[in-house]
Amino acid sequence: MTLAMTEQQRDELNGQGFTLLENVLDPAELECLSAAMDEVANQARKLRNLGPDEGLDLRNAVARHEAIADLLDHPCILPLVVDAMGWNIQNRDSIFDYKAPQPNAANPAVLSLGWHFDYEEEFAGTTIDGRLPLLDFKVGWYISDHTEPGHSTILLVPGSYQWTPQQRATWESWLDPADIYELRVPAGSAMLWRPTILHSVTPNLSSNFRKALYISYGPRWMRPSGHVEQDPELVARSTPIRRQLLGAMGDGSDRLGKDPGGNPSSQHWFTDNWDNVPLKAWAEERAGSGPRDWGLGYGATYTKGPGFQFAQTTIPQNN
Repeated sequence: MTLAMTEQQRDELNGQGFTLLENVLDPAELECLSAAMDEVANQARKLRNLGPDEGLDLRNAVARHEAIADLLDHPCILPLVVDAMGWNIQNRDSIFDYKAPQPNAANPAVLSLGWHFDYEEEFAGTTIDGRLPLLDFKVGWYISDHTEPGHSTILLVPGSYQWTPQQRATWESWLDPADIYELRVPAGSAMLWRPTILHSVTPNLSSNFRKALYISYGPRWMRPSGHVEQDPELVARSTPIRRQLLGAMGDGSDRLGKDPGGNPSSQHWFTDNWDNVPLKAWAEERAGSGPRDWGLGYGATYTKGPGFQFAQTTIPQNN
């Protein structure tokens, strides 16, 4: 049993590698986030001595404004993320994408972000028979209008997350341009996707700043990439579930367990208190009685936690 994901959404994530939700944000949320992005951009420009017409790409966006942090556990999206990745997750990174207008670009055919598969180098030795694994799940939030073709829109090649190393190395020689999908969505929309899909971004040929946010979720035992430890003040004022997503313990306890000095045990791996991982109880309550269907992969046959004991302790005997 899933929390919120439809069969069509699951099929799209397991087939083309992405699924779209239009108009997730209501007008008030959209206005708040757009203003928050302007505020963050202005602050960053001052720190970097940049002019008012320059764009910005920033990491760890959730620590830069409360309105952006609110997207981490947005009630319309978090159930879908848990359906895709399970409840044992945290935020890996969050990207602030603030594209400046380039209406007179010298060559509008040159992409503002080149073609790539996220984590291809980082995951090179961690594959499933050469295919890149689902160790990161991304939500793209489109705060400004992205319906015009070629105006800072993201380009995707459906199904390419399943490519072999040979396909990833040679795609330029055989890919049919007709197979490239251009994401064109209205402001307030979201895309859930596997970022190991081949993708790129077109230049912003409009006359307006294009605003998008990308929030990634990964296993709690995987180190984040946009920060080492999250802002303590942000963690302290967060709910237990948000604290978990920020990489802390939901109950505020030590991440190395009850005896961090004598017997350190990372609670990101094996917890001795489910209060550390409040998203588990949250997800189970909403999913109801089982069988529960966490994740887009094969899932786990059981969960290790406080008081866990192996049930199978003898050698099987053939009858």
